[in-house]
Amino acid sequence: MKKKLVVLLAIVMSLSLAGCKPSEEKLSEIEGYKTQLQAKRAEAEEKYLDIADTSLRPELDALGVQVSEVEKIDFSKLSNKKIDEKSPELLLLLGQYDDVLKKLDGTYQQESAVNNELAKNVEIDAYFINKTGFEITSIILHDMTTDNYSDNLIGDGEVFSDGYTLMGVKLEIHTDSDAWEFLVKDINDTQRQFSCESLKEASQDGVSMVFDYDNESELGRVTFGGYFTN
Repeated sequence: MKKKLVVLLAIVMSLSLAGCKPSEEKLSEIEGYKTQLQAKRAEAEEKYLDIADTSLRPELDALGVQVSEVEKIDFSKLSNKKIDEKSPELLLLLGQYDDVLKKLDGTYQQESAVNNELAKNVEIDAYFINKTGFEITSIILHDMTTDNYSDNLIGDGEVFSDGYTLMGVKLEIHTDSDAWEFLVKDINDTQRQFSCESLKEASQDGVSMVFDYDNESELGRVTFGGYFTN
C-alpha cells in the first residue's frame, strides 16, 4: 500500500511540475517577441543618433526600461497561462516601438530635407568697386529665382563712396537659382536696379564686382572680375 502511495505521489508531483513549465510552442513564441523587442530598441536608438531633435528621448527611455524588465524574466519557468498573460504586454510594446520608429523616420526625413536645402547655399567671397559716380548707402542682392533679399551688404549707416573699394563682402548664393540683381540706394535714398551676370559663373575662390551706372540710359550694371587679396 505504501509503495502504491509513493508511486502515486511521484506521479502527481511530476504532473504538477510539468504543468508549471510552458510548452515549446508557447516558449518559442514569447521568446520571439522578446527578440523582436530587443531588435526594435536597437533600431530606434540607432535612428535617434541620426537626428538633431531630442523630443523623443523621454519616450525612448521609458520604452527601454520596459524592455529591460522583460529581459529579466525567465519565461522557461512560467506556465502557459502566465505566458498568455504576458504576451499582450510584449505585443503592446512592439506596437509602441513601431509608432516611435515612424516618428523617428518622419523627423529624419524632415531634417534631411532642410539640410539638403541648406547645402544648396554657398558663400562667395567678394569685393565691390564703386564706379557709379555717386555715393552708395545700401547694396542688396536680390535672388530673382527665389525672390529672396540679402541684408545691406555694405552695412547699415555706412557710405560707400564713388571710386572706392569695399573688401570682405560675403555673398550667399543658392545653387538652384539662375537670376540675380543688385538693388542700390544712394545718399538721397534713390534706389536703382543693377543687372549682373549669373552668380553661378562667379569663382568659388572669390570675385570682384564693379558697379557701373550710365546716367544717359539710367542703367546700372555689375561686372565680374578676378579676386585679388593684395
